[in-house]
Amino acid sequence: MDVKIKNAIFGILSIATSLIMAAALLEFYVRLTQADGTNFDIEMWRYAKDLKVVSEIPGAGHEHTPGKGGVYMGVPITINSAGWRDREHSMAKENGTVRIIMLGDSLTFGWGARPEDVTSYRLERLLNAKERKFEVINTGIGNANTAMEATYFMKKAYVYKPDIVVLNYFINDAEPTPRRTENFFLEHFYSAVFIAGRFDVLMRTYFGRADWQHYYRGLYQENEPGWLGAQGALKELASYCKARNIKLIVVNYPDLHELSPYPFQDITSLVASKVKALDIPFLDLLPAVENQAPQSLWVTKTDSHPNGKAAGLYADSIARVLVTQIPEDFRGSVN
Repeated sequence: MDVKIKNAIFGILSIATSLIMAAALLEFYVRLTQADGTNFDIEMWRYAKDLKVVSEIPGAGHEHTPGKGGVYMGVPITINSAGWRDREHSMAKENGTVRIIMLGDSLTFGWGARPEDVTSYRLERLLNAKERKFEVINTGIGNANTAMEATYFMKKAYVYKPDIVVLNYFINDAEPTPRRTENFFLEHFYSAVFIAGRFDVLMRTYFGRADWQHYYRGLYQENEPGWLGAQGALKELASYCKARNIKLIVVNYPDLHELSPYPFQDITSLVASKVKALDIPFLDLLPAVENQAPQSLWVTKTDSHPNGKAAGLYADSIARVLVTQIPEDFRGSVN
């Protein structure tokens, strides 16, 4: 073999070996320094990889794998046999029980919060402080939107025959339904997830990619497909519940980065107008927390998902509005 060809092959092999070694060292470094349960990007990736599966229901996006569990963001997560972060619930409701199903995303799911600090748990405990029996079922799943949540309920969770459906709404619920794309590196390597997260921060900071405020506002342009989908899902869910004598309420969760003044009050008002036009009660949870220091409500110093303090304030507000909006079921339940 020609010496030049041998040298070229040797050079290519040397470069390839160096790149593989560098990648291995980077993967080792990220696992050593970032896989301690505090890196949001990595923990969300682990959660999706370990606990989620593509839903067989068209439009539902993804679901939890029943019976799975693990520790994410330093807290235990257990998925029950129905696919929810909740205790087991019988499909048949006990006589005299008011059953409430909570639909929502990672805020409803309780991302980063201990099981006892999830809003649904707090709400059930509060409602059951008096004589009547209440059952609150948490069907929340991370990275879901309103269209996915409504579809999931109408196609699957409806069999639990709730008396009340609480649709928990967050500002990013107007995002289009995500589609899972296969990426070998993002499927298998911590380092790829870490780099992707740092790259996104770099693009937002220095290269003009929309920051979180501009991104949220962009979701609510008149013809944005995600926002149109959310409105369509609200209408369909309202009709579905009305036809079956299920009471529906929409609860709006504020973004906890800035509370006073709140930068998205106009979007909240827009969502409220669409909900009220369908004759659905609407609760904005901002008044429950607007006088609090924002970071005092976060699960960690860098993750603004609601902690136990926020969940307690939210549960108190939801319980009060259920009493006032649906008095025949809740009269005398809460002071």
